[in-house]
Amino acid sequence: MDWLRAMQFDRIAGEDCGGELCPSARAIVDELRDPKAPPAEQTDIQAARVGHVLAAYDLSLRSTQLQSEERSLDTNGSHNLRVRIYTPDGKGPFPILVFAHGGCWTFCGLDSHDRICRYYADEAPCIVVSVDYALAPEQPFPEGVNDFYNAVVWCYENAESIKGDPSRIAVAGDSAGGNLSAVVAQRLQSHAKIKLSLQILIYPICDLSDFHSRSMQRYANGYFLTLDMLQWTASLYRDGRQASDPNISPLFGKVTSHLTPAHIIVAECDILRDQAIGYAEKLRDAGASVRCNYFRGVPHAFVAMAGSLETGQIALDDSIEHLRLAFSKA
Repeated sequence: MDWLRAMQFDRIAGEDCGGELCPSARAIVDELRDPKAPPAEQTDIQAARVGHVLAAYDLSLRSTQLQSEERSLDTNGSHNLRVRIYTPDGKGPFPILVFAHGGCWTFCGLDSHDRICRYYADEAPCIVVSVDYALAPEQPFPEGVNDFYNAVVWCYENAESIKGDPSRIAVAGDSAGGNLSAVVAQRLQSHAKIKLSLQILIYPICDLSDFHSRSMQRYANGYFLTLDMLQWTASLYRDGRQASDPNISPLFGKVTSHLTPAHIIVAECDILRDQAIGYAEKLRDAGASVRCNYFRGVPHAFVAMAGSLETGQIALDDSIEHLRLAFSKA
């Protein structure tokens, strides 16, 4: 663990199990894995989507007054964009969190991340706009990231229509959603009008050019997200584009001290661990504000397990605390 002590983390939490999953996380991962089912990358995309369902672990909500509605946004994109908007009870205007779900750009959607979005809206409290961005392989890069960017711009331009405050907008996402959030934050760092309050990057995909890092090899199989799965879905998403394109791999993007402050959540037992840490270091070296929290003994997707995994709940609540703080400074 010498390498870990050499890193600069703002918080290290979770059970120290020597680089292995803690018993609670191991039980969840084993429960989710069907030993009789073929690996997703050995099936077609439709079959893979049916099999790639993360259990909807319960998250307790304080409020029963939270409202949700779906809208089709007319943006500058090639198609109308569906979003689900969660609004707390009250007059507003409320800050806005634009959320991109995970799923390696090929899986999941509004329903898979409904509970997390409700929890953010309830606890922050804020309006959450969950974006049903285009999925590969039907609509590969750059459709998904353009959808998310267009959704953020729409929220800024139409904030009043949803009881929102255009001066307090943040982005968040897990895994591929963290990737989209990071890319969009880079795009907006020099925008004349839109100034994001925070980017919450939950075990983000930051680099599709390197599948040989320490964590890629150490956690390639048996820890929920496999290396084979990532390589397959990445090829569907990239669709022949260069992996080093900063709009695909934000680790290669231009970062300045004007970049939106970042809150990065890293899972120890995750193939994406090293690149998430690498991205945090890139931001620090550029003089950007970044908080990087490291959670031991947990896999990729552990925040989605928050209703049943204590460490996931800690990580989620900690991100909400920093979201509140960021909105209060705007």
